[in-house]
Amino acid sequence: MSPKSLLGHKLCQSNLSEFNGVEGHPGFGKQGTKFKQLIKDRNDHSDLEEGIRRLVLCSGKVYFELDEERERVDGKDIAICRLEQLCPFPYDLVQRGLRRYPNLPYRNCQEEPMNTGAYSFMAPRLCTAMKAMGRGSWEDIKYVGRGPCTVSLDCILD
Repeated sequence: MSPKSLLGHKLCQSNLSEFNGVEGHPGFGKQGTKFKQLIKDRNDHSDLEEGIRRLVLCSGKVYFELDEERERVDGKDIAICRLEQLCPFPYDLVQRGLRRYPNLPYRNCQEEPMNTGAYSFMAPRLCTAMKAMGRGSWEDIKYVGRGPCTVSLDCILD
């Protein structure tokens, strides 16, 4: 799936009402002024999840590929949350999202190799958010994706 393929994707469209702030953040109450930093799983789950056995955190277009695969295998016990703003890291929103899924293994998924995508930036911050909640440590964050890349593609092509 190419990045431009999402321009016409049916699940990649938003209503103006979805561009809003979060209480306590600048722009709150001004409709149409801010993207959502953390997008919860699109399935209709309760506030405190039961029956969910795995939480996958990701960002960007890999979400749509994961969601299609989840539908294909009927994975109703898997929740996928999108973290769409990585910097500054939204600790409060991540903690609020994690509270919905108590005692679950966390997976961070990305399309890029381990050392070139958001994982190396996000993992320590996710660990800090989890520790502040008393919910685990670095070992509890599992990476799902390509292994580390030893050479950048630019070096290979030159």
